[in-house]
Amino acid sequence: MKRSSRAEYLRRIDRVVQKISESIAEGQPIPPIYALARDAHLSEFHFMRVYRALACESLGATIQRLRMQFAKHLIANSRTAISDIAARIGYETPQAFAKAFRQTFGIAPTELRNCPDTIVHEATRCTPENGDVPPIGLSIRIEIVEIEPFRVALLRHRGDYTELNRAYAALFEWLGERDQLVPPVDVWGVPHHDRRDTPGSECVFDCCATLATDICGDHEVRIAQLDGGRYAMVRHTGSYSLLDDVHDVLLRETLFERRWILRELPILHRFGNDPDQTPEALLETEIYLPIEEDYP
Repeated sequence: MKRSSRAEYLRRIDRVVQKISESIAEGQPIPPIYALARDAHLSEFHFMRVYRALACESLGATIQRLRMQFAKHLIANSRTAISDIAARIGYETPQAFAKAFRQTFGIAPTELRNCPDTIVHEATRCTPENGDVPPIGLSIRIEIVEIEPFRVALLRHRGDYTELNRAYAALFEWLGERDQLVPPVDVWGVPHHDRRDTPGSECVFDCCATLATDICGDHEVRIAQLDGGRYAMVRHTGSYSLLDDVHDVLLRETLFERRWILRELPILHRFGNDPDQTPEALLETEIYLPIEEDYP
């Protein structure tokens, strides 16, 4: 990503929205992620998170919203059968489409067809026309830090993030059996998915802990290196369920206000206390966003 103004980043998002709208109107498949990222001049590695942070909604929500808007247009301005419209935008039955349409616009498709001049609620993005992005309600203070690469024991968890406690318990048991639980042990995590957009069963999270000595991994736990370099870091105190929201604010503030571009590395979490011994409101997490300076 090249250095850009707030307005330029929002124009890039609008470019993606326009591309999706054209595909829906032409009855074509939605372009793949790499193509949308390329059209927006955004990194494919971070595209989904960056899109949500800047558009204020997930890519999937945008696609659904635009499909519904197109369906509304066809219902009000054509004689295409409602069942055919439902199938065209991906619904298996007219009943499922009618339910979703009513939830979106507050009116049934047949009601709109019978009275096409009816004013309906629009499905819109939350980004205002003037280019300002509404706040999420989180206040953060960003620090730019440098860290050295370091080795960790890594256990990959596949499944809902609410089950991470058990995964970390298994990792600590593995480390204890090898005399590796020698203070200080730093606990890290690598979230591969945004839990708001990915089904829990498909989420991947790397549970990590620093090592006391050099050891070998096995089929359960591998030894890996987490990359060093420059990061935009923010400290979050509170529920882990808000971490994806903090990602949004961190990405916005870094890309909108600072002269940084994202490196092709994952976001890192460093956990400061034990969730089994700490009230949820006092949980401490450091979030590291990999960046580098964008020289002109």
